[in-house]
Amino acid sequence: MPKVTEEYRTARRHEIAQAALRCFARNGFAATSMADIIAESGLSAGAIYGHFTSKDELMELTASEILDARFLEVAEARAQQPLPTPGEIVRLLVTGLMTHIADIQLLVQVWGQVPINPRLKQMSSDIGGRIRAMFVGYLTDWHAQTLRLDEAHDLAERQAPVYIGLVQGYVTQTVLFDGFDGEGYLDSVESLSLPY
Repeated sequence: MPKVTEEYRTARRHEIAQAALRCFARNGFAATSMADIIAESGLSAGAIYGHFTSKDELMELTASEILDARFLEVAEARAQQPLPTPGEIVRLLVTGLMTHIADIQLLVQVWGQVPINPRLKQMSSDIGGRIRAMFVGYLTDWHAQTLRLDEAHDLAERQAPVYIGLVQGYVTQTVLFDGFDGEGYLDSVESLSLPY
């Protein structure tokens, strides 16, 4: 039997995760079963379970892929001169999420499961920590342009949750409110100046 390469395994896991995302978007996260994902993927149950044991595990991989892509974008932005403003970083993250996730309401569905699903709660906590660290790093760089480094880091620590909330606010308002003006929201975020 020919040896399966790591590249092949990674590609197959991504293919399965994309099938799961389509099911989650169409049926909702809670209502989607592994049988639905198997049918959507066109693969055998053995092929699916050889890579994933549950839809929670599929969601973890998908969340990791989406998050890693956003981290790469922010890392590239941090290398630019001049450094993009905090509002531009929020816009970058929101645009990336909207592009990467075909149906953004899926995020809100998953968030709704977090309080009652210990595995998703742990995943959410881990992701939150990574996102907070990303914002603290970026905001430290941003504030260091005008402040002493120790003050910049302290300020970044305090402000990071606010900027995370601005991204989450965009997502939730997009899903919950008809007629939400996303562009106006992002324009307002870009003009926002938090106090020191």
